[in-house]
Amino acid sequence: MALLNAQSDDLDILEFFHDVADAAADALDEVGDWSLSGVRTGQYKADVLVDNAVTRLLERAGVGILSEESGARGFQWPLRGDELIVIVDPIDGSTNASKGIPWFATALCAVDSEGPRVSLIAEQSGSETRFSAVRGSGAVCDGVRIASSSNADMDQAVIGVSGVPPAQAGWWQFRALGAAALDLCLVATGALDGFIDFHDHGVWDYAASLLICEEAGIMVVDAFGRDLLVGDPALRRTPIAGVSPDIVDALVALRVAHGE
Repeated sequence: MALLNAQSDDLDILEFFHDVADAAADALDEVGDWSLSGVRTGQYKADVLVDNAVTRLLERAGVGILSEESGARGFQWPLRGDELIVIVDPIDGSTNASKGIPWFATALCAVDSEGPRVSLIAEQSGSETRFSAVRGSGAVCDGVRIASSSNADMDQAVIGVSGVPPAQAGWWQFRALGAAALDLCLVATGALDGFIDFHDHGVWDYAASLLICEEAGIMVVDAFGRDLLVGDPALRRTPIAGVSPDIVDALVALRVAHGE
């Protein structure tokens, strides 16, 4: 396996990510125990199993790693020069997976000193749907260029949510699907008109989707004006996405009113 750094070709990085996602899928096929690990709140034994398979490949590629399950290693933040790291969520939506709900994924984002560079989100329940993006080159779903919704009106919007929304939110309908990385991709494809986080997330939950959304023309912000891209696994952010500035503004106002 060739080592990867900031000078590597984007398509080589993306091809490598597909191999990593395949390894994660193989590890998931071996999962027979969906009990909690007892190490970290909400962590399943399967999370650890898949993380081991994924990070083993990332280590061989020589990149820095920021993983939900095993933390940060091999880099300093902010990145400089030839440094390349991969932010990874081995199983985004692991509770869905544990319950047999077909909406969970492996999310990978290569980051260099300029920010998110290559992303892949591989749905792992059996659909084999894969969302990807390369900085400056657009975003695709299974090889087809992504086109977002043209809806700009909050009262006609279908919004993806994480957490518990207020009774009167101003949208038409909402969906709570349970896998933020995939939920954000639905905004990029136009299946949802926005996404709002009523709790908070680690960077591994949204980094890959951040690039996919941006390359599809979707605005993604933190509800409280903070940088979304962070290198500290202890930090949490509150991502908001929308197909129009009006929807983003309405969702930010709603989230701020809901409290930090």
